[in-house]
Amino acid sequence: MTNYHISETKKDWLEFALKVLMKNGPEQLKIQPLCDKKGVSKGSFYHHFASRSDFIEQLMEYWYQSMTVNFIQQANQAATPIERLEKLDKVIASHNTEAELHIRAWALKTPSIKVHLEKIDQQRIAYLAECYLGLGLEEQAAADHAMMAYANFLGMQQIHPTPDTEEVLRITALGMKSLLSHKKG
Repeated sequence: MTNYHISETKKDWLEFALKVLMKNGPEQLKIQPLCDKKGVSKGSFYHHFASRSDFIEQLMEYWYQSMTVNFIQQANQAATPIERLEKLDKVIASHNTEAELHIRAWALKTPSIKVHLEKIDQQRIAYLAECYLGLGLEEQAAADHAMMAYANFLGMQQIHPTPDTEEVLRITALGMKSLLSHKKG
């Protein structure tokens, strides 16, 4: 994992853009509407981003670093694979992941966003599979369980009303208990 550092003012722009995305959709992630909503001139935007496409690339990199790399780094602070999986569940549950839905919807119409999601999904699934391998599963079983767990994560975001943190943790723990009991049997 690489060290990712951005200035606080650029981070402010990117956080603001994620909020605009969630509230108003990707069509509002254009330079003038963003500047109008933020109450700044275009010069402020161009101080941080060379163009709209540079801005979108940086927005997706920021989201990737924040919601994938950072989560994995936090989970890796735990000692064992089961503790890493439990820590990952807690880290995810303690963050607002609403932008995930909006980015995935955006990717349906925008191929460049889809490319970012492919990278992110592959890394997330690979991390889960690595943990499952550490639990003693065979390679294919680890990959299958990783895909199933990740699909569960994505699917729970589609439920309305969205399950609360306690419910998410309870259900993910249920999946883990089932996996571990199956492995023992």
